[in-house]
Amino acid sequence: MLRKMYDWCIDAAHKPYALWILGMVSFAESSFFPIPPDVMLIPMSLARPPKAWFYAAFCTITSVAGGLVGYAIGALLYDSVGQWVINFYGYGNKVEAFREGYAQYGAWIILLKGLTPIPFKLVTITS
Repeated sequence: MLRKMYDWCIDAAHKPYALWILGMVSFAESSFFPIPPDVMLIPMSLARPPKAWFYAAFCTITSVAGGLVGYAIGALLYDSVGQWVINFYGYGNKVEAFREGYAQYGAWIILLKGLTPIPFKLVTITS
């Protein structure tokens, strides 16, 4: 299943409407989608280097918007949707450890998240 989604994302990077698909993938990856937007962002940037910064900015904006949705899932729908997403990816046992670290280190967890294998979905939903 993941391989088909990955291949679809790579193929979509060459479509005329790739920017909108990149935005959807980036948005969804922040809260529930398993494939990172990098699989589209890199080929799109290599194909059109002058637009690379624009693509990266667009990807960042849609990722932040998706993060807000992930936060809303955690804040408003944690017992139903949030728990399902976390359990679906097998992170159920990591939630408590993340919460303890988050309570102790707060913003540092968010800032350093990009350098660790902690998935952004777990960060947004449990925050």
